[in-house]
Amino acid sequence: MKKGIFLALAALAVAVFAVPDAHAWWWGHHNRPDINLHAWGGLLTSSDEGGFPTPIEAVAEGEALTSLATGKTRGRSGSPSFFASTSVAGLSMNPLDSPPDCLAAGLAGAPLFQTIVLTYRDGSLLSLVAGPESFYCTDGEIFTVNASGEIAAGDGRFEGATGSFEVKGRTLPPGGTGLITADISIHFE
Repeated sequence: MKKGIFLALAALAVAVFAVPDAHAWWWGHHNRPDINLHAWGGLLTSSDEGGFPTPIEAVAEGEALTSLATGKTRGRSGSPSFFASTSVAGLSMNPLDSPPDCLAAGLAGAPLFQTIVLTYRDGSLLSLVAGPESFYCTDGEIFTVNASGEIAAGDGRFEGATGSFEVKGRTLPPGGTGLITADISIHFE
């Protein structure tokens, strides 16, 4: 009997400490702790209907723009991979057409639409969709993104998850390198 209990405790210890992505699962289904992640990765931007990469300098004023980003994250809940799709309805380099936060800083910008999918090693997924208050600002070289929205869906340990999120990210200088960094905060209800 003692041998069986010792073996069960040893197996639990291995599962908890050898598989860091498993930690959030046993914290509770409805009372999940918030997740804070630091992300870094690459970015591909296109204004072409065929999806071919477009140097940011070649994008015309008012043109629609789509960026696809992929990379890794690191945080207390594990290190999921991320994929993000960001769309800007009309690129504006005129600060007078900018969202209030950009305008206050003397930067150009526009509203954006964004979807982020986080994929954990255990196969769990978390889908985040930005709301209408999300925007980007730019000085013409470096782009910053401020997005917030809702948890759209979850799978695996995040099945049935609800809540909100915030992202603050930026391209890394010099502009046009395709490198990004961001901080993602997810708040569960």
